Amino acid sequence: MRRISMKLESLMGTLALLALAGCVSVPPEQITTDRMDYGQVIAESWKRQTLLNVVRLHYADVPVFLDVGSIINSYSFAGKASAGASLPSRADPDVLNLGAERSWSNTPTVTYQPLLGERFTKSMLQPVQPSAVFQLMQSGWSVELVLRTVVSSINGLRNNSLGVGADPGFNELIETLSRIQRAGGLGIRVEPRQGGSAVVIVLRRGNTHPALIEDSRRVQQLLGLEGDVSEFEITYGLLPRSGSEVAMLSRSMLELMLELGFGIEVPEADFKVGRVIPGRRQADSTPYTPLARIRSGAEAPADAYVAVPYRGHWYWIDDSDVASKSTFTFLLILFSLAETGQSAAVPVVTVPSR
Repeated sequence: MRRISMKLESLMGTLALLALAGCVSVPPEQITTDRMDYGQVIAESWKRQTLLNVVRLHYADVPVFLDVGSIINSYSFAGKASAGASLPSRADPDVLNLGAERSWSNTPTVTYQPLLGERFTKSMLQPVQPSAVFQLMQSGWSVELVLRTVVSSINGLRNNSLGVGADPGFNELIETLSRIQRAGGLGIRVEPRQGGSAVVIVLRRGNTHPALIEDSRRVQQLLGLEGDVSEFEITYGLLPRSGSEVAMLSRSMLELMLELGFGIEVPEADFKVGRVIPGRRQADSTPYTPLARIRSGAEAPADAYVAVPYRGHWYWIDDSDVASKSTFTFLLILFSLAETGQSAAVPVVTVPSR
């Protein structure tokens, strides 16, 4: 009887533990795991989709943009227990039969939203606002990265475009503005105007270093600006309407991706048969400098920042190529600035438990 009593006590303890197990919820630590894991996957898929579309556009293929709409991750716990008793016998001296079962399920649901119609037109075909270009520089991005990536021309000075090298004056303008930015002499001011707001460039003068004053004068000469004015309004266009205006043609996201494609090391066979968009070459232009270097090969790379397969080859950006990585990352950031249509659904991770 003592033995039966002890096993009954063991049975009651087991049932109590199983009852507690049935009340277990998702621990708070799971939020960190989900957020980091899903965030990393979304970031990697975004990079790969963007690079693949750059390659597809260079091959005159159709790009496909698919945004992650939401991620719903549902966890569930379940447990049950069973017990039975019988009289002991020589064949079966145990008087208790215990059983326990616990189940776990994880059912993630991911929704996707294609970029189509009006939203595609506004996000991919409309140029980046000139005001956003200078606000990016004001927020800390370098003049060289921003202007070489986003700007097509400024006051008639033409940037690299589709295989054609930039005007010498454009390259000099970037070098001069970069020195002014590093010296703290470049400022941006946003002024409210009728029908919207205007962005004004401020070239600081006064008691500054002589080299900074000379660089400011050189910028005015390159852009054809009035010499006695230190503030210039930014507008969208090919040429300025006055000596106190800076006219800028900025690129759309689709144009920027096309331009990025001219940095692809296209397989020789594809280039010879004309499978890719040819660059326009001009003998009197400066050498063409691609925005980023995108390598290609027959096998997947061992160490890449981002890599995608396409038409039997792999295309990637080296993880050690900091300049190309920075340009590509900047491209991803510009996608959010180019979003001027309906707001896309922000990826949401929902973790209900029961």
